[in-house]
Amino acid sequence: MSETELNQIRRRFSDAYRARDYGACTELATKGLQLAEASQDIKTQTLMLVWLGESHWQRKETERAVAALSRAATAEPPADPGDVFNALSTLLSIAILERPLAQARALIAQGHSHLQRHDQQRSRHMLDLSEGELAARRGDWQAALQHYRDAYEHQRGDTGSPRFTLASYLIKLAEASFMLGDARTLSDCCRQIDAAQKLVEGDRLRAEQARLLCYRAGIAEPPGARGGAAATARRVLSWLEEIDGHQADYARDAMHVLLREGDWLSVETWLDYPGIGDDPWMRGDLHLARARQALGLPVSDPAWPTASPSTEVITNGDTPNAEIRPSRLAKTRDDLEAARAHYVDKQAWAAQEDQRLETDHHRRLLDQRLQQVDAVATLVR
Repeated sequence: MSETELNQIRRRFSDAYRARDYGACTELATKGLQLAEASQDIKTQTLMLVWLGESHWQRKETERAVAALSRAATAEPPADPGDVFNALSTLLSIAILERPLAQARALIAQGHSHLQRHDQQRSRHMLDLSEGELAARRGDWQAALQHYRDAYEHQRGDTGSPRFTLASYLIKLAEASFMLGDARTLSDCCRQIDAAQKLVEGDRLRAEQARLLCYRAGIAEPPGARGGAAATARRVLSWLEEIDGHQADYARDAMHVLLREGDWLSVETWLDYPGIGDDPWMRGDLHLARARQALGLPVSDPAWPTASPSTEVITNGDTPNAEIRPSRLAKTRDDLEAARAHYVDKQAWAAQEDQRLETDHHRRLLDQRLQQVDAVATLVR
């Protein structure tokens, strides 16, 4: 492989990755790998395998991603230890989302060992981030927050990982703050993300996601907001339609904002879009939001900590059954039953995730949703 060919592939891959064109990334990495194998260039082979695995993973082609990354993760010198670690990091991301807890923990231990063996402790922030993700998936948001804080602090010492921008860490702090009900810190994170330099296309998405989280928390004017809550949500969803990659978190937050705004039609439409309507609770949340609005109850995000069943819902007496038209009352009951049926239908999935991650987090989420349905149902009996 000539240096000119390699530089061309590097440049084009970088441009495609920034634009989130992962199909082009896959083609470029495959071409680079073929050239590197023909010239027996181990170092470049490892780099191209990392790029290829990451591109497949962004396209949700998991088995292809694992095959490429597993080769890179076992590469020996002259392979760059940094490339090997990047392969381990992406394998860890896959494990957190799809593999048993033991596999994720083994990869974390392997990652720490690798950094120590190659004197790369400056890159430990990438593992901090992954450990935070694992804690979050298990529902331990306090632990997740601490790992994200560690990642945020440690990333300042590493300038060698261009995929990990400042916004990549701040958005995780924002997510944890939302899940812990800390509106002040959430707003501060949003302000920092808005002010941060947008080095990759994903950073602009992260800034919008931070604003969506603020809207979900009831913050009316997030930093950098333009066009209002519903317009922001629709803008993000339209943006997601045009790009490859993992979109569930962005789409989830956008659709929850639309639920707050009462835009049922948009949510129904996007729920059927592959890769966007993947949130396991969203269809039930849609029916629950409709029922709450029909009864004149305050807007409530089901994941915001104050959304748990409360005396506010149970004792609300402003909309007695006698004041609701029979047809509307029947529709409200139908929505509540549809919400309940959807949540119940997710019991097997929740149990499987809990078993995989050795937690009871998903069962607790399911119970909370069902309790919210029960609390609202007391008003229409």
